[in-house]
Amino acid sequence: MKAGTDLAELKNECAWSKSRDETFRTCPRRYYYQYYGSWGGWEATAPERTRQLYVVKQLKTRPMWAGERVHLCVERSLKNLSRGIAVLSPDKIAEVTLAQMRDDYRSSQQGNYWKKPKSCALFEHEYGVPVPRERWQQTADDVRECLHTFYTSALFAELRAVPRDAWLQIEELDKFALDDIRIWAKIDCSFRDGAAVRIYDWKTGRSLAEANTLQLVCYSLYAQAKWGTAFENVLPAEFYLLVNRLQEYQVKAADVEDAKQYIRGSVADMHSLLADVGQNEPLAEAAFEKTDNSRSCLRCNFIGPCRPDLLPRLRGEPEPGAPADG
Repeated sequence: MKAGTDLAELKNECAWSKSRDETFRTCPRRYYYQYYGSWGGWEATAPERTRQLYVVKQLKTRPMWAGERVHLCVERSLKNLSRGIAVLSPDKIAEVTLAQMRDDYRSSQQGNYWKKPKSCALFEHEYGVPVPRERWQQTADDVRECLHTFYTSALFAELRAVPRDAWLQIEELDKFALDDIRIWAKIDCSFRDGAAVRIYDWKTGRSLAEANTLQLVCYSLYAQAKWGTAFENVLPAEFYLLVNRLQEYQVKAADVEDAKQYIRGSVADMHSLLADVGQNEPLAEAAFEKTDNSRSCLRCNFIGPCRPDLLPRLRGEPEPGAPADG
């Protein structure tokens, strides 16, 4: 929900996104909880289970939390650049960010997110996952390293030189249409470079990944719909901050057609579990099957309400009925 949204006017729409598709493919039941079961959980009068699903939907693992904090820093700095406002030094930015993370940690540890759902909510705290102190420290060190890499990079030096009127979007969630399908897109950073549009995506993970062609094509389709830019003039790149690697890509015409067909098929699959497509009304919860991949369940925000039997395994405890050692 965007700031200033009138909750009374909110409508649950079935707009496609890469993350929505990934959730659907991973586990239809998780998809149900994420997009339907938790809907309205922010209301004071919401049923207890709806409220529970809404709260745990907000949980973040340590890597997700770290990545979000890095993105927020970069977003703030780039928006300042686009407005002609000076950017703080890398050391000061890291200092402020780590102080915010310490506040996040304390708030989450105390469970404040159950009273204030927009507070930091860490998966490890909610489910009592044992995390050695050194791993929490590693999370902080990773954030510091990501920020240092970004703010001392050649790319950031180039971004400083982008004319103010060339900036397009910075971390702005928006929709565009493919046929009659509404598609969400959120670009970390975009600006005009002559006839081209450059798009950057920040990655905070430890390993390089193969190019996510579907995501890159969505950026290209968005640029075409939003700014009238031909896909061959959209220049996307991914910056892996922990390993200091910038990977540039060129989207091909065949990629665009493949992505369009994939999205149409994905939407059709989602619609198959709706009782009323026009109203985005889902079938009963039981129609959304649970995955049989327990490893996936152990990483799911909804493990508590959905698979409480797996919580001992998540916490490293002996499972009920397991034989004792010795």
